[in-house]
Amino acid sequence: MARRLAVWLAAAALAGCATPASKPERGALAAAPALDPSAQRGHDLAARRCAGCHEIGEDDGGAAEGPAFRTLARRYNSLSLRGRFAEISAHGFDRMPPISFSKSEADDLTAYLGTLHAP
Repeated sequence: MARRLAVWLAAAALAGCATPASKPERGALAAAPALDPSAQRGHDLAARRCAGCHEIGEDDGGAAEGPAFRTLARRYNSLSLRGRFAEISAHGFDRMPPISFSKSEADDLTAYLGTLHAP
């Protein structure tokens, strides 16, 4: 009986020494899933040219003067996004000045926004 108790206590003590898997701290950046090359180029373009006024991802910050990219991803499908990018490129939109995008840049931005559909 004493031996069983000693084994049980030893097992309990060892279990108490185990380190549980830690959760990421609030505000810590989680590793982003790998993007396909077009979406990655779109993210990089957004970081350079859009993040000053838009939140371009989940925790990417930005001035939030314009709508968050996640909102745009829910609001528009890929065809309407391409149309919006063409309109913005030519005329701007509301308080947004015209910002020139090539067709391939618009395609890359559209691919990136397509990765943001998850809530």
